[in-house]
Amino acid sequence: MKLEEIISNYDALIVDLWGVIHDGTALYPNVGETLALLHSLNKPVLFLSNAPRVSAKARENLNRLKIPPSHYLEVVTSGQVAHDLLARDPAPKKYFYVGPSKDEDVLSDVPNYTRVDEPGHANFILCTGYEEDGQPHEEIVPLLLQLLHLPMLCINPDMEVVKQDGTQWLCAGALATEFTQLGGKVAYIGKPFPEVYQVCKLLLGNSRTLCVGDNPATDIKGANDAGYDSLLITGGVLKTRYGEAITEADAREICRIAGVKPTYVLDGFKLA
Repeated sequence: MKLEEIISNYDALIVDLWGVIHDGTALYPNVGETLALLHSLNKPVLFLSNAPRVSAKARENLNRLKIPPSHYLEVVTSGQVAHDLLARDPAPKKYFYVGPSKDEDVLSDVPNYTRVDEPGHANFILCTGYEEDGQPHEEIVPLLLQLLHLPMLCINPDMEVVKQDGTQWLCAGALATEFTQLGGKVAYIGKPFPEVYQVCKLLLGNSRTLCVGDNPATDIKGANDAGYDSLLITGGVLKTRYGEAITEADAREICRIAGVKPTYVLDGFKLA
């Protein structure tokens, strides 16, 4: 089945960014043409990303990649949803930040949340990821051991992201998993958890919606739990894990083992 046939059954799409649209620095093949077609067919695209930063930063990256703002309805990031949820809490809070410098400003304009440099002065840990892209996991474990007395809020549940050249970087989800295994407590905002889908439903209403993503554990599970049909793209994280020769049957078996079920499977977000 081709994408053109699939989208005829839906009014709108919720589409992942990293692994479907781009790899952080470059678009995947044919993505621009696909988004242009969806725009011409009046099929709104809502981007949903586990990026642990405000939506404006994700839009800036799309602008850099030459994706016209007219070709998508909005960008919903896990960082923006976390920002907005925490901003509604009037109680003052102090947090210890774990993550790269590029995302440290995610709560900078939330007046009742203050970043502190001493864990002993914090109410919780805000985790956006490793201290830099590609940081070896073992380097950050000593810090986690010092923080076990604090609850962690992880605002990127992804375990990893991949680039088109095969490079893999661990994400905040891997760090949070380690923290849990060490005995810490973690709460999450982002796919597959419900808060981000609640925002999407407010934006899209009761339209017939298809979720598109490359990660069974986040994109497909999130769609399943939220009651959406889903399209699994095998050209992102699965291609990197299992190789170029991954078939639809392979992908469906991987999903079956993971306890999730995509409605459709394609090798890329492209028309043919």
